[in-house]
Amino acid sequence: MANFNADNAAAKASTPPTRVKVNKQHGRIRWFESTYTAPASGTPQIADTITWGDLPVGARVIGPLSSLNYSAGTASSTLNVGDAASAARHLAATSVASAGNTALANPSNGAASFETSDSSDAATNNCRLISTVAGAAIAANQVITLRVAYVLD
Repeated sequence: MANFNADNAAAKASTPPTRVKVNKQHGRIRWFESTYTAPASGTPQIADTITWGDLPVGARVIGPLSSLNYSAGTASSTLNVGDAASAARHLAATSVASAGNTALANPSNGAASFETSDSSDAATNNCRLISTVAGAAIAANQVITLRVAYVLD
């Protein structure tokens, strides 16, 4: 298996004090963007991963504003978007065979909502965004871009 790399709201005092989730009230939206262009040869195969990069600790992804954009690829090829702890946390396996874009999971439609946390254990680190190839290899020269909207403060 090979790996490939791609390019504060406060609540009123209460007992006990609670923190208002930043994606619920007045968080400033920040953007993470990373593009992967498959090489002409040696493209990612089934079970290979694409590492997009890391979100800051404490980031909360805004799924409906985030997307995976892709040019036409190999028939049956799929990608998910997740992290080391949950491979499909943000997007279940999605076909990247024909050009298009797909919004990431929406917590208001039942998708998991979470806050990234730091961990020295790579197996549970949920700050690093990754995709796993399934179905078929990524097409040579296929361009895939991950755009993630998140709130931090």
